[in-house]
Parts: sequence; structure tokens; C-alpha cells
Amino acid sequence: MKKLTIHIFSLILLFLTIGCEKKKIQTPEERIKKIEIAVAERYAARRFDRMKICKENAIVIAEQRVDSFLIAQAKLISIDTTNRPIKPIKPGLPEITPPKDSTDIKPLFEEISDTIQ
Repeated sequence: MKKLTIHIFSLILLFLTIGCEKKKIQTPEERIKKIEIAVAERYAARRFDRMKICKENAIVIAEQRVDSFLIAQAKLISIDTTNRPIKPIKPGLPEITPPKDSTDIKPLFEEISDTIQ
């Protein structure tokens, strides 16, 4: 039991000595250099994002202008290569000619009564 407490005590002492190690103190020049690097990285990231947004907006505007230009050109150019036929002229009224035969019209069959004989 005594050995166990000695081991635990020595481990705690070891951890305390490691934890109490002096931290390196930064000089003002090192700190300024780190700040400049961080600012430059942020500036580059922001510039990249802004350029990406600008390119996307430019593409959208260019697409709209090109589409309107193509539509205007399409309205001016007739693509149909076949000519439509001319609308036919409405014919006039036919001439009425009198019949050549001037005899009276008679029935073809004589009337037959409906009674059975």
C-alpha cells in the first residue's frame, strides 16, 4: 500500500512539474508578424469569396443580355425556307345556262295505289 501511494505521489509531482513549465513569451515583433499573417489570410479569403460572387453575377447578366440579343436576331431572320402558297381567289358565281330540252317534266312512274287486289 505504501508503494502505491509513493507511485501516485510521484506521478502527481511529475504532472505538476510538466504543467509548471515556462511558456515562451512572444516578442512584440513576433506578435505583429502573426497578426499580419492572420489579416492577410482573412483578406485573401474575403477577396476570393467576393470575386466568386462577382463572377456569378457577371455570368447571370451576360446570359440575360445574350438571350435577349439572340431573341432579337431570331425575330429579324426568317428561318422558314419554304414559301407559303398564295391564298386562293374566291371563284365567282357560275353562269346559269337554260336546259337544252324545253319539254314539260313528267313523272317517271305512274302513281300506284296502295291497295292490294
